Amino acid sequence: MSNTDRPEENLQEIRRQIDDAKREYDALDMKPGESLRDFEYRVKRHSDGATSATTPLLSLKVAEKVQCQLLEQDARDAEEQLKKNS
Repeated sequence: MSNTDRPEENLQEIRRQIDDAKREYDALDMKPGESLRDFEYRVKRHSDGATSATTPLLSLKVAEKVQCQLLEQDARDAEEQLKKNS
């Protein structure tokens, strides 16, 4: 029996994969006190282990998350610099 013979099971499997990928993606936030380098290594390890079914979309979302984290880090650094200069 091929996969096309059981669309309900296929849909459930796709939803499970999406849920797993979303949980993994949501866990990628930079941890308090985590260095940017450690964060980047953790993200790299995560993206290296992504499944082929979710890799293209997940890679884009991970790249977006990394950019957001970098911007947040820059903002924190700028805030600290302003406090030092005040």
